[in-house]
Amino acid sequence: MPSDETEGRQGPRNASLFAMAVTLLLVLPSAVFGTVSSRPWGVSAPEVLLPVLRPVDAPAVEAAVLPPAKTEVTIKLEARTVLAMFHEQDYFIDQVRSGDTAVPRLVLTDLPKDLGALDSVDDRKSVFVKTMLPLVLMANEQIEADRRRLEKLQAVRDGGESLAPQDQRWVLELADRYGVKLDTGGDLRPLLRKVDIVPPSLALAQAAEESGWGTSRIAQKGNVLFGQTTSNTEHRGITPRNRVPGETWRYRAFDDPKAAVEAYVHNLNTHQAYGQFRAMRASLRKQGKPLEGIQLVAALEKYSERGTDYVKTIRTLIRKNGLDDFDRAVLRQDGPEQVIRPEPAGVQQVAAKR
Repeated sequence: MPSDETEGRQGPRNASLFAMAVTLLLVLPSAVFGTVSSRPWGVSAPEVLLPVLRPVDAPAVEAAVLPPAKTEVTIKLEARTVLAMFHEQDYFIDQVRSGDTAVPRLVLTDLPKDLGALDSVDDRKSVFVKTMLPLVLMANEQIEADRRRLEKLQAVRDGGESLAPQDQRWVLELADRYGVKLDTGGDLRPLLRKVDIVPPSLALAQAAEESGWGTSRIAQKGNVLFGQTTSNTEHRGITPRNRVPGETWRYRAFDDPKAAVEAYVHNLNTHQAYGQFRAMRASLRKQGKPLEGIQLVAALEKYSERGTDYVKTIRTLIRKNGLDDFDRAVLRQDGPEQVIRPEPAGVQQVAAKR
């Protein structure tokens, strides 16, 4: 994992309850009207099919995602305070592992700056996993909603019908986001191969390795949690120590851990270096097998210059820390998404607002 001593030596990595969708249905003698609001990236919840006006030969598949209500909470973002907050939320790792409890929608806007100062390694890992797991599950939830809609649209295509205009626009926008050029026949399978989840165990293990369980300089300074790099001067970045003279790449920095997670998942789903990963994932889907990080990591030799040694390290992290238990974790559906921000300097009490 990166450290202040080894940074730069391994080279760069290839790089919900408030309704937002409102259904207005007016029953008149001659018409039924339906309206559908679009869904922003990163917002997810159970799929709802809404009525729409459409030609008889072009059935629309409109999936409305109801985003959770959001609250904002400010606390002192110290490791012990965060750990206590998790406990107050009845968020315990063992209960998540056993499936006895769902994961609350907690979004920390920063990692605790004193994470590395915790005496207990178990506490340190617990804070890190509890911070990262909701973010990974929320990213996957959005992708799963998109994938379900795509699958229904593919079924429409397979039935010999054309897509409704709003579905066509949605597909084109999604294809553009994922860098997929659809053929004139309208086969959506190439896009389905990319629009898929990343097992939580894999994301957690890679984040732990690349950020030193959230304690590395680059993780603390710029939420560099997956070792992603950039040469784009428009991106925020952190210059690595021990970078080879003449090189210009930097670690890509993010405003918060959530953005880092979303970028990481998108990277695995779109970068040409990870085509084998997506092919293996699609094969497992076709066979009806579960997507497990300990298996899929075999296709990520190109993630690091360490190659097979990197794969072995990630597998060891998954096994030794029981991260594969989290591949079956689910998000809590009966509570709001809470954004946890650091309290302003000098403020000692916990303040919350809706």
